[in-house]
Amino acid sequence: MTGVEVFVDPSCPWAWITSRWIKEVAPHRDLAVTWRSYCIEIRDDYGVAPTISEKYREIAISAHAVSHRMLRIFEAARAQAGEEAVDALLTEWGRVFFVDGAARDDSLLSACLAACGLDRELIEAADDEKWDAPIVEAMAVAYEFGGPKTQTPTIVVRADPPHGFKGPVMAPAPTGAAALRLWDAIEVISQEPGFFEITRPRANRPRPVGLG
Repeated sequence: MTGVEVFVDPSCPWAWITSRWIKEVAPHRDLAVTWRSYCIEIRDDYGVAPTISEKYREIAISAHAVSHRMLRIFEAARAQAGEEAVDALLTEWGRVFFVDGAARDDSLLSACLAACGLDRELIEAADDEKWDAPIVEAMAVAYEFGGPKTQTPTIVVRADPPHGFKGPVMAPAPTGAAALRLWDAIEVISQEPGFFEITRPRANRPRPVGLG
């Protein structure tokens, strides 16, 4: 199997969409997926990117803050119960967080732990700064493959040689055969050493799907 590391900030809807696409592709392309922590709050020095309008500034700051606390829990859960625990937490978080009107505070963190059957004392990790160390280490890897202060999602494929890229950013993500076709195309492009970037205007808002 090929190891694939997907760097996500749980509050990012684009990362959530990509994560569900990767989950669909993985069993068909023999991918062993690891969810790596990427903290927008740390990247943006506890502020927000200048592209965020004043109207949404406080909303974004709040979302990034609770997401940072969840990432600490991810890392504590990884240490205690392994990668399957992180996968379960990410899936449960996305199922709840991206529903309109859902709580975006510590009650969400506790609810995710309970729904996943994990040790409820892991909630204490949310306030423990020692878990920032593995988060920052993971972000350094994301920067290496996606560029300085890359965005989320960023993906690293541990092939020979390893290669990675920022994105893909999409809404909606393709499913079925089209999902596999997109992965295969990205794999070809990302292994080309002279290739750096393709962009085009974002025509759709991120509408997270695959909840549940």
